[in-house]
Amino acid sequence: MQRKRTTIFDGGMGHLLKGKDLRLASLDGQQPDKYFLVGAYANVEQPSVVEDLHLEFIKAGAEVITTNNFAATPWALHSLGKEHDFEGLLEAAGQASQQAVAKAGKPVQVAGCLPPLKDSYQTVDLGTAELMQPTYMQMAAILEPYVDLFLCETLTSTAETMAAASAACRSGKPFWVSWTLEDSEHARLRSGESLQEAVKLVQSLPGLQAVLVNCCAPQAITAALPVLRAAAPDHVGVGASANGFKTSTTEWLGGGTTPGMIVPDGDYDEHDVITPQAYAAHAKQWQKLGATILGGCCAVGPAHIKHMTEVIK
Repeated sequence: MQRKRTTIFDGGMGHLLKGKDLRLASLDGQQPDKYFLVGAYANVEQPSVVEDLHLEFIKAGAEVITTNNFAATPWALHSLGKEHDFEGLLEAAGQASQQAVAKAGKPVQVAGCLPPLKDSYQTVDLGTAELMQPTYMQMAAILEPYVDLFLCETLTSTAETMAAASAACRSGKPFWVSWTLEDSEHARLRSGESLQEAVKLVQSLPGLQAVLVNCCAPQAITAALPVLRAAAPDHVGVGASANGFKTSTTEWLGGGTTPGMIVPDGDYDEHDVITPQAYAAHAKQWQKLGATILGGCCAVGPAHIKHMTEVIK
């Protein structure tokens, strides 16, 4: 049987932009806990920086880049009293991605980001799918002119899944659905719901192109991929993008250690970020487990994508 072609997408934009120590007028005087919005406001205040980072990922091998609007949600902006900036930030994210594609000199697709509407990894007080869906519909409508497909990413629950995926489906464009998992061997969403149940909810939606797992430890992805591949319809791709931090999200949220998530010595650098070589080794294993779409999440940069591309292509 001929092996399916592997598609490469980008890594985490937000953490990399935050690490550039950008000075943005929109965030002057804000407390450090609001700095996660640096990436969003870079779209309008320093769009060339966003474009250049998109281009770095493209040069590293990414065939799909993601619009830089993960943090730009009405809920997050409301905490600054800046919810009126919502539409402009999303439009600027779409424009920056298109500017990068225009400069790339080769075919590149743009995925429109449909992120969690509240805190990343939040599993309670999200509201019903029906309450969340209008916001996702608004996001999809704003991004639609700039994108080739939608990426519903870092979803924590089945309610969030249905809200984001149904909005993407209604756009008429292809879409991917990606879940963040407990950092364990059990293939569970962070809500505790099963990955199989989540896939079942979306598998019949017109336009579904791929199902993925993201924003969790590489070992959790390795454990989950056989479950994801078995649950996904044959015509639907399977993908993965792990976090690059040595401290897992489960440890970060709750303290303590993560049972079963063994981190080999030498896989992480002096900043506790995974090395490109170690990340590529995980990606090669994911490919063997049936993943046909591979990228990165938080702290995974162009160097990781470049090394991964060289190893798996």
